[in-house]
Amino acid sequence: MREVMVYGLRQGETERYAEELLAAFPNNHLAARNVAAVQAAASRDGFHSFRVANWNGEVPNFGKAVLG
Repeated sequence: MREVMVYGLRQGETERYAEELLAAFPNNHLAARNVAAVQAAASRDGFHSFRVANWNGEVPNFGKAVLG
């Protein structure tokens, strides 16, 4: 199953490693509306620098990530 995940940084944070997962939901016809709603609510709570990622359910290959 494909999922959409929304990440963001808390106010005062600037480093990507400090990102927090704000929401995850199915990638369907409501995804764009859900992303916009999460970003709006999180902005009111002081989050910034949002990132939206898709996940296809596959297990990550950390060896490939480390070795390039």
